Amino acid sequence: MLGKSWSHPLSVALLAVAAWTVPSGPATAAPLPDPCAGARPDTVLVHDLASTTETWTAFTADLAAAGRCATTVSWGEPAAGDLPLPLAGLRGTDAGARDLAEALDALCGDDPTCTVDVVAHGAGSLVVQRYLQEHGPGPVRSLTTLGALWHGTEIGGLAAAEQISRDVGTYDLVLGLEKPIVDPVCAGCREIVAGSNLLRDLHARGVPTPGVRYTDIVSTCDLLVVPPERGALPGSTVVTLAGVPTGSDSTGCVDHWRLPHDPAARAAVVAALPAGDL
Repeated sequence: MLGKSWSHPLSVALLAVAAWTVPSGPATAAPLPDPCAGARPDTVLVHDLASTTETWTAFTADLAAAGRCATTVSWGEPAAGDLPLPLAGLRGTDAGARDLAEALDALCGDDPTCTVDVVAHGAGSLVVQRYLQEHGPGPVRSLTTLGALWHGTEIGGLAAAEQISRDVGTYDLVLGLEKPIVDPVCAGCREIVAGSNLLRDLHARGVPTPGVRYTDIVSTCDLLVVPPERGALPGSTVVTLAGVPTGSDSTGCVDHWRLPHDPAARAAVVAALPAGDL
């Protein structure tokens, strides 16, 4: 039982680390006026599990072209004693929410009029939601997500295995044994499995948060969010990116890890961001 159980989140960890190798799309080449010149950022970008801020390189250029000033937030970087991977988004949702809170405090200071629109990829959506639950909307006017893991992943039967462990009464025992193995590599990997303690608590505390405008952009070919419609919340504005895989070529089909790099997905985010002064 132990061998099978801890191998599930570890496989998610390896899958997440492998996703880091997805290449970034090309940034806009033409010189553009700098919307950040003398201005405070109005858009905050929150990356996925096992990722870095570099995933937003092409997207920041899109936002600049739209006249928006964006800043990126790095959350969940390895702590002392963790495996020193060159990635962030590894230490879990609660740690990520604290990192986001520090970043927004630094951005807004004591200005009560500070307002931002947040864009989050994958597990970054959970980080933003935990921040909202801990601190209230504060400066966050809207949350636009790409492949949000609102209900986790069921890839490879992970959630079913977790539920069996709960049903037979071994969940807490197995969790206590697997945490020392998995957490130094990727504590957040356990949390994105459908039915995890984190997801249960997140929904119990309330999702979505009143006063925040939600837009969920989902791909029919996400592959991590299964089924893809679970990447949307009731009451949110949902934008669906359709596509059908063709053999080994997925033309027109955007998987979870390529969403921030895909031109159509990025354009959907820019279009979804609220207009008007912040």
